[in-house]
Amino acid sequence: MRRYETFFVLRPDLGEAQIKDTIKRFEGIITGGGGEIIENDEWGSRELAYRIKGERRGYYVRLDYASPSATMTEVERNLKLQDSVLRYISVLIDPESDVEKAREEIETRKRRQAEARAAAEARAAAAAAQRAEAAASDIDSIEVPEELSEPEGGVQD
Repeated sequence: MRRYETFFVLRPDLGEAQIKDTIKRFEGIITGGGGEIIENDEWGSRELAYRIKGERRGYYVRLDYASPSATMTEVERNLKLQDSVLRYISVLIDPESDVEKAREEIETRKRRQAEARAAAEARAAAAAAQRAEAAASDIDSIEVPEELSEPEGGVQD
């Protein structure tokens, strides 16, 4: 089977239920046509670079799937007919794809991203602790001029 990525932008005024139904509809077309969903990635509502059908925002969705070319054509035909879709594009990723291998690659990528994110958070926490420690030691080492310090007997009335 061939591996495709289809990106589409939905109208921002759709409710959460309508967005989920629309995505499920296209996933159903893919699976009904003999394809397999590899990954469904919802990017959420974002600002558009320019107005599309009078809209400034859109809900971005990416479908990664393996299917026969006829199924991809059917997905694009339905995207074209759907009023809630502002824009779409389908891209051939791999003419001969192994679905399990693709899923393993995605899982490996997600694991590496999570590890990198955790490492970055640990470095940020260590740096914040180091700055706090440095600030605390700087306060203790500040010398106050004699004219600003309290007299030895304490405050006098």
